[in-house]
Amino acid sequence: MTTTPSRTKKRTISATDASRKPQATASVSAFSVSNRFDALVRWITDAKRATYSLSALRIVYGTIILAFLSTNLRDRHYLWGVASAWVEPEAKRRGWAEILRVLFSKDNAFLFDVAYGALFVLALVFLVGWQTRFVTPLLTLFWVGLSTNSAVLTNGGDTIMRISLLFLVFANLSQHWSVDAWLRRKRGPTRKPVLKGWFTFPSWVGNAAHNAAVMLCAYQILLVYVNSGIYKLMGEEWRDGTAFYYSVVLDVFRPFPALSDLTWQWEFGVYVATFLSIWVQLLFPLFLLWRPTRIVALVFILGMHLGIGLFLGLWPFSLAMIALDLLFVRDSSWCQAIIWLRGVSATLREIVQQRRAPALAQDEPAPAEPTQPEVRETAGARS
Repeated sequence: MTTTPSRTKKRTISATDASRKPQATASVSAFSVSNRFDALVRWITDAKRATYSLSALRIVYGTIILAFLSTNLRDRHYLWGVASAWVEPEAKRRGWAEILRVLFSKDNAFLFDVAYGALFVLALVFLVGWQTRFVTPLLTLFWVGLSTNSAVLTNGGDTIMRISLLFLVFANLSQHWSVDAWLRRKRGPTRKPVLKGWFTFPSWVGNAAHNAAVMLCAYQILLVYVNSGIYKLMGEEWRDGTAFYYSVVLDVFRPFPALSDLTWQWEFGVYVATFLSIWVQLLFPLFLLWRPTRIVALVFILGMHLGIGLFLGLWPFSLAMIALDLLFVRDSSWCQAIIWLRGVSATLREIVQQRRAPALAQDEPAPAEPTQPEVRETAGARS
């Protein structure tokens, strides 16, 4: 039996197509990877991301540092200055470089007060957002210098702030709600060297540095949450659902005892809060991949940190974590929220004006009735 030429041709074509399929699949995969890489490069270099979130973070961080310095003003020498020899062994044990600790003198009270006042001024300027590209490195240096001189007031918030401030030195923190933004609007969109004769980098370099800082801060937050969830799973009290109870009954963490007592008496709420805090933190990176779960996770995380500040009194830590959590809110979401708030504000103003209008109308005096002009008869008219 002989094979017809047509069948031989079909078999040859089929074999050729089969040999080309792996090559085509590999080409498609390489093309897909290349497209994703190009999209990532564009995301990093095209524009600055999370500008609203970083502006909010600047305000929160500045507020934390100012509140921290103000509340400890009377005890500053006892905690960090000339009378702080009692904390020196623990501070040295942490292994910080001595050059970071010499900013705040332990031998001269006047020099210490000068450095303390400088940090206060830097925090205030940082909060209002003026010249942040120069103020942020100085603030970071002074904040690290003060916080490494004592181990007494540490609560996690100072640690996460030190780490993130090192990254934020390369970010634009004054894009919105700042003096720098107001000056840019006043001067117009100009791009000139800061000092005459200085070199100006291309815009994509600044965008890449800014977005790298955003990604490093986001990675730090994810690292904190995942590690926290893992360590919670290692604790027996977290696994049996009673850890939240032990947190709110400690005397050292009870700023509002009556509120804490009311909370731990709700047994079901204690179990729910304990287990949710484990699994939301542990799975937080996965929740970020889908917008609905990201919103739910952020709402719970923000609520958890508000609860930590309210029930445990750890406000510096809570506010620092909330500020970093806002990095996962897109600029488009911030714009939508701002537009909505402006609409609500305009509606409220209209309601107030409408309610004031009748009251103003009643207070106004009634217009006087027009009087008839007096007509005098002349001699010619009488005749």
